[in-house]
Amino acid sequence: MQETKQRITEESFLGAIYKNAKMGADSIINLLPKVGHDGLRSAMTMQLDGYEKYAARAARELTCHDVEPKEESVMVRLSAKMGIAFNTMISCSASHIAEIMIEGSNMGITDMTKLVNNYDTVDSEAVRLAREIIAFEEHNIEMLKRYL
Repeated sequence: MQETKQRITEESFLGAIYKNAKMGADSIINLLPKVGHDGLRSAMTMQLDGYEKYAARAARELTCHDVEPKEESVMVRLSAKMGIAFNTMISCSASHIAEIMIEGSNMGITDMTKLVNNYDTVDSEAVRLAREIIAFEEHNIEMLKRYL
């Protein structure tokens, strides 16, 4: 049985991209103070820069549609922050932090792939941006594997 694609607006698509990129940036900001390994810190800082650029691009696109970009709810952000705090109580080793980052990137890939696969307009700037983020996340995972 063939599934039908969800009918979502380009604005909600861009909003999901914005939230995803902001969540990635927030997670790195919460993790960076716990990172002692210089190479991992450098890789994470580069990823943070990437997430911030993608969030800014999505925000610009949303603004063109007269939509104010919205972050995840306070509860979602707090839950993520608490998860990071709990996970780093277990260990702050480079390997463990790389594992946390890889899990986050995998969630980002999954979310963006679902978004692209369920969107009707496959040739839009929003879809191109989502596919760019997927490639970015895949690259991040490859970079982080060396710290496992």
